[in-house]
Amino acid sequence: MKKLFGLLFIITGTYHVMAQETEQLNSVTNGGLAFKSQNEFYIFGDIAVIGNNILSQDDKDAFNDLTVNNDDTKMRYVDIDRDTETFSSSQATLTLPDDFKKIAYAGLYWTATYAYEKGTRKEQKGNYDYRGSGERSTIINQIKFKLPNQEYQDITGEVIYDGSTDPTHAINAPYVCYADVTSLLKQAEKKSGDYVVANVKATEGYLSGGSAAGWMLYVVYQSPTDNPKYISTYHGFALINKQEPLDLEFNNFKSVEKGSVKTTVVLSALEGDSSLEGDDFAIIKQRDGSFQSLSNGARYQQNFFNSSITNNSIKNRDRLPNSENTLGFDIAKLDIPNYNNAIINNNTSQTTLRLKTQSDRFYLYFTAFQTEIAQNYFDDIVQDNNPNASQTANVSPEIVRSQPETVPSYNTKKKRQPYSYTKRGLKSKAFRYLQNKKSTAIAGIEGGYYVVTGVFAENLRAKKWTDNLITKGFKANAFINPKNSWNYVYLLRSDTAEEAFKMAEDLKTNYRYRDTWVLKANLD
Repeated sequence: MKKLFGLLFIITGTYHVMAQETEQLNSVTNGGLAFKSQNEFYIFGDIAVIGNNILSQDDKDAFNDLTVNNDDTKMRYVDIDRDTETFSSSQATLTLPDDFKKIAYAGLYWTATYAYEKGTRKEQKGNYDYRGSGERSTIINQIKFKLPNQEYQDITGEVIYDGSTDPTHAINAPYVCYADVTSLLKQAEKKSGDYVVANVKATEGYLSGGSAAGWMLYVVYQSPTDNPKYISTYHGFALINKQEPLDLEFNNFKSVEKGSVKTTVVLSALEGDSSLEGDDFAIIKQRDGSFQSLSNGARYQQNFFNSSITNNSIKNRDRLPNSENTLGFDIAKLDIPNYNNAIINNNTSQTTLRLKTQSDRFYLYFTAFQTEIAQNYFDDIVQDNNPNASQTANVSPEIVRSQPETVPSYNTKKKRQPYSYTKRGLKSKAFRYLQNKKSTAIAGIEGGYYVVTGVFAENLRAKKWTDNLITKGFKANAFINPKNSWNYVYLLRSDTAEEAFKMAEDLKTNYRYRDTWVLKANLD
C-alpha cells in the first residue's frame, strides 16, 4: 500500500520574526495534526529547495529502475560517507544565483516510516506476513547536518508528528521533524555547495506499505526581482484517501495588478510507489471555481507523486546518490501554468490547493505557496511593519528592484481580518515614509503628490474606472507613464503631502478604495 507524506512549498532584510501563534489551515480527520502557519514572507527574492532520499536498495549506488516500488524492495540505509559516527547519510547540492544577496530563512525537514529497526516479510497464500525486530528508538529528532566545506554539526529538531503514538498510523509509524537552520546558513562562509544530512532513522528491510525516508532543505533568499513576492509556509500531518481529499486555502496576499501572475509551489512526499496511479494535485481556477489538475514533463495528472526529485520538468540529479527512483520520496518544485491568468488573476487575494487520490492513501505534512504581489501592497506592508521607515524612505520602487537589500523584509504572523481600516495620522510612520521617500520621475506630468486609486495596463479598463469614479462624484483624471505605458487614475494632485495623505486615508476606509496610495512624482 502506498504511503505518502506531501510537502508543498514558494523578505529578507532587517527583520525576521518566526510565527509562534498559528492559524489553522485545515481540519484533520483519521488521525494526524491540523496544518498551522509557520512563516509568512514579503520579499524581493526567491526560494531554493534541495534534498535526497535516505533509504534505497543500495547504500551508495543510484537506483534507476522506474518499474520497482518500495513495497517490493528490501530497503537499506543510504550511507555515502565513511564516517563511523553515521549510519545513514545522503547529499544534495544547493546552487544560489549570482545576484543572491542574503539568506532570509532556511528550514530543514526529515521524515520516514519507522515502526521498528528492521523488517522481514513472508508470503502466505497470496498475502504477506510482516515481522519486525529491533525496538524503535524514542529519539527521532536528532540528526547530523553538514554544510559546504564544514564538518558535521548535531541538530536537535522539533517533532512535528509521530505516528507511533497514533493508533491510525501505528502500523508503519510515520514521523516528521523540523529544525530552523537559518543562523547556520547565514553564518556559513560558503552557502552554495554540497549539503549532507545523516542519521535519519527509518525501518530497513520490509514494512507494510513500504518503507521510505528522506530530507529536504527549503531556503528563502533575497535577490533582485521584478516584483515583490509573498511566501507562506505551513506544516502539519493529514491523511488523504478516497474519502478524504484535502483543501488548503492561502490568503494574506494580493497578486500583481497587471501582467502575468507568476506562482510557484514546492512539494515533497513520502509516497510508497512510483508506478501506482491515482494521486492528484490541483489548484482552483479563479475564473470559474473549478479545479485544474497540475502536471508537467516529469509529473503526471494521475501520478503526480512518482518517487522523483524534480525542478519543473527537469529531474534534479545534482545529488549523491542521484537515483532516478527515490523509492518513495518526492521533492517537486512546480511553477503553476497560469496561461492568460486563467488560474490566478490580477488583484487576486486568495487561492485553494487540493490533494486527492482515487486508488490509495497518502499523508501530507508541509505546504507552502509563493506568488508575485502588487508593489503598492508591498509598500503598505513596509509602512505598517517597518519601525525604521524614515531611514529607508529615500529608496524608490525602481531602486528597490535593483537593490532589494536596502529595503526591509518581513516575516509576520499578522493576518488580514474582514475589511476594516484605521486611519493613520500625520504623526504616523506611513506619513514620514511619504515625506522622506525619493520621488518618482514621470515625464509629462506636473510635480506633486497624486492620490492614485488604480493603475491599469489597458486604456479601456482605465476609462471605465475613471467614469465610475466620476459618477460617484469624484473629480477623477488619468495620466500615462511613458516608461511602462500604464494608466494611473487619480483623484487629486496636491503640492503638499499632508493634503494628499489625508485624502488617501479617508478613501481607504471604504473597501472599494482600499488600494488607494499616494504617488510622489517629479519633486526631486
